[in-house]
Amino acid sequence: MTHGITWRTAGTVEKKRDAVAMRTFTCATPRSGDKYPPDFEDEVQRHFRQRAITAANTARDRGLDGRLRIAEDSQGIAAAFSHRRLDHTDPAESKILLDIPASHVARELCFLAVAVRHRNQNGTVADEAVIEALWDIRDQEPAAERIWVLGRVDYRNKASMRMLQRHSFREVTRGEPPPKGDQRLGWWLRVLDQQPTALF
Repeated sequence: MTHGITWRTAGTVEKKRDAVAMRTFTCATPRSGDKYPPDFEDEVQRHFRQRAITAANTARDRGLDGRLRIAEDSQGIAAAFSHRRLDHTDPAESKILLDIPASHVARELCFLAVAVRHRNQNGTVADEAVIEALWDIRDQEPAAERIWVLGRVDYRNKASMRMLQRHSFREVTRGEPPPKGDQRLGWWLRVLDQQPTALF
């Protein structure tokens, strides 16, 4: 635990309080005059503000074990992440699951963000969020021999790529928009053994 933040699962016990808190979660660079935040930052912020609780609950209802965890400090939400099992019946997701053995489990680290007020601190809170996410993912799959943790990152989001690299994720596919490609999000992967000596 750093910076006086504490983690908990959101959207289950205190749904109304969490929904109100999420609406003010600021993880995108604030607009300054004519300068807008990068659209990938704005997209993540809109997800957490408008859809994160519903998305986690929907994934849970679909049997994909949706999870939304938030870290709070004295000013509100300091960081948040969501994860779920990948869906073998979804055509887009099944492509990435082809090489995963049946005794293993695949989960997507769907979204992870840190409040703007915790930026420029050498990635301390971001690193804590990734470590917390990996432990939570492992704890959700106690019977799995191995857990394939996959996340998608916009090809322009250099900070997120560096963060994942610090935590032993490797790039599986690079996002590339038209005219060269058809997807701006690339897949990143880390494989967790069930009894790791460390996650950091």
